[in-house]
Amino acid sequence: MIVSDTSKDALQTPFPTHARTVVRSVRGAFSDLLVAMGADPRDPASISEKAGLTKTLAWKFAKIVQTDDPVIAIQHMPGATGVKLLLRGGERRGVNPELLEGARNAARGFERLIDIHCGDRATLEVMGTELSPSGRQQRDEQHRKLLYQGASYVWGVQARVILKVGIVAPGARPGLLDFASINGLIDFRRLRPDVSWVMASRRSQHDDGTAMRTKASEAIDPRFAGPDQAPLLQDFCTESALNLRRVVRGATTSFELMEGPVGATAAITCVFGAVQRDLPYVAEQPGERGEHRARCDIPAEQLVLDFFVHESLTFAIPPEVVLENDVGFESRKDERQKLLPMSETLQDIGVGPLAPATPEAPRYQDMLAYAYERLGWDPGRFHGYRLRIAYPAYPTAYVLRYPLPTEL
Repeated sequence: MIVSDTSKDALQTPFPTHARTVVRSVRGAFSDLLVAMGADPRDPASISEKAGLTKTLAWKFAKIVQTDDPVIAIQHMPGATGVKLLLRGGERRGVNPELLEGARNAARGFERLIDIHCGDRATLEVMGTELSPSGRQQRDEQHRKLLYQGASYVWGVQARVILKVGIVAPGARPGLLDFASINGLIDFRRLRPDVSWVMASRRSQHDDGTAMRTKASEAIDPRFAGPDQAPLLQDFCTESALNLRRVVRGATTSFELMEGPVGATAAITCVFGAVQRDLPYVAEQPGERGEHRARCDIPAEQLVLDFFVHESLTFAIPPEVVLENDVGFESRKDERQKLLPMSETLQDIGVGPLAPATPEAPRYQDMLAYAYERLGWDPGRFHGYRLRIAYPAYPTAYVLRYPLPTEL
């Protein structure tokens, strides 16, 4: 990479400061040039007529000079050819050479910004998202969609919907709670016939090899209660999802969907439900939190994450949600190193006999009603929260957490 400005100030100026300065210079120089040509900077049609530009290029210049958001200005900045066409239009209109040189220098400053901090325009747009919160959610989704498309190609699988449901209820005694989870892949499909995929797994010890102190989870559906069975919710799965291959590797038992036909005609829906009983929730020291991880472990078009907390467990209402990197951070103690940017928020869906239906998950309310009935819990006493994400980043984990009380 060739850095065209090696002055000490340019190299030492932080990217956000440098970017805002450059964008301000570009906007001012282009605005002055357009006005000098007799164009209305707010009107693409006027810019197109006076500068002799295409409607698309004129629209870009109008967006740049009108916006106060540096992110939008960066996204719409034309390349070198577009800037040259604007300058030629100014020359034809007999604009003062100083204004032309000012616009030319502003464009050069934009290119120096890329050379010094980014290397290319695509990287500039990614780094530039931090300059303004406005429109962040849309930009995030655009980049996540690209990740979804690439991951689908590499791994050879994708799902239309990842469904994650967590239910926190009082345990058998004070100081204990039960946690039920429903995990589903809706319209899972292979893109290559030689691909198998782990649909569920169970560990009999922690990652460090120590034995687990809590009870093993129990299947919600009694037909799949055996220790060697995947805890499927049979009534909400397609028939082919019931034939999973059991694989044991050390302390981990996995249930894999075997290789098979590809595409939408071979898509399956696979849903699991389990409950873990009598988890202690009183903190051993101040600052401890309860955490429930919803892993995004497959490329998917949509994530629907619902979380229900019993009204008596007030310390967990409302929960907080954060997004964590799910790769290579197990040994790092500083949790801030695991956090990823997240623009979506957890929505409060209130208390009611059932959660609102979601079109992404057919028979969702029936599924939830079955789980509550099997667990013997009254759904009208649970406060619900929902997170809906388009093209959730893979592999990541959405972590729902809340502070634990230090005493009962």
